Amino acid sequence: MNVTDYLSEDGLVVLALCSAFALPEGGGGGEAAPFTLSEWNKLARQIHDSPLKQPAALTGRTAEELAKDLALPSEDADRVARLLDRSGRQALELEGLFSRGMWAMTRMDAQYPKKLRDTLKHQAPTVLFGAGDPQLLSRGGVAVIGSRNIDEAGTAFAQEVGRKAAAARLSVVSGGARGTDRLAMGAALDAGGIALGVLADSLERTVRQPDLRQLLLDGQLVLLTPFAPAAGFSVGTAMGRNKVIYGLADFAVVVSSDHQTGGTWAGAVEALKAGWCPVFARDGADVPKGNRELLKLGAAPLTEAELRATDSLADWLRDHAKTKPVERDLFG
Repeated sequence: MNVTDYLSEDGLVVLALCSAFALPEGGGGGEAAPFTLSEWNKLARQIHDSPLKQPAALTGRTAEELAKDLALPSEDADRVARLLDRSGRQALELEGLFSRGMWAMTRMDAQYPKKLRDTLKHQAPTVLFGAGDPQLLSRGGVAVIGSRNIDEAGTAFAQEVGRKAAAARLSVVSGGARGTDRLAMGAALDAGGIALGVLADSLERTVRQPDLRQLLLDGQLVLLTPFAPAAGFSVGTAMGRNKVIYGLADFAVVVSSDHQTGGTWAGAVEALKAGWCPVFARDGADVPKGNRELLKLGAAPLTEAELRATDSLADWLRDHAKTKPVERDLFG
């Protein structure tokens, strides 16, 4: 893999401005903080409206020149200049990243998944890191979401969704966490299907697992994260990857959810409000309260009997979806 196959000149600048990649661990040394997603959306508009037009044109300019060209406050211009000043360190870190079988891309790059960009618009992550064939990210699929601690009925349901998705040639999109995520992804992979794992942390450590590495090489698995490859886990990163899971999927199935607490509940409620994709929730006599409340909020029901009876999960989900994805303006 070559860095230039994934990152354009514009992309290299966006990576420097919007990611902690190649910054000293712990953020010491007086380093400037990377731009957040909302900050970048504003800066991207300023760049577009300026004489510079493209992010790559920022390279080599002083803080004073940037302040003038982009009509930025001096402290913001200095922040841009300081972040771009680490281009040499970033180039070395990228060489190491790609040599270990991982990649990086930004919203400015051709490899960035079109489905994610089209669905999330201005909420699409500025930077993605990953491993595996990135072309698989634009094929859509079914997101399978649920609790880490899952009962026997939920376990069987998650695995059946994975198997049915593989049979219907639908990718399983999930978070790779213990419980629902791994059950669904594992069942799909065992059935010869494709899984897309959106990680909240530790991409570098995960890709070193021998069994996963072979699946990556075989084109069955793609791992990605909107966070730096060595980033640790936090509640914020877990919440932040939720929208990526929904944004990559054509449909979402919530297997088990707590009520008004936890990442599964928060992600599903956000997806229902935003209309990123049709959301289904497991229905039945013994499902958790969170599932029943999600059905009241607009999720479509999917029972175990319906799941086992369907010959084509893709057709069934399409026929029973309550909503269609909502498109929004990029800078809305």
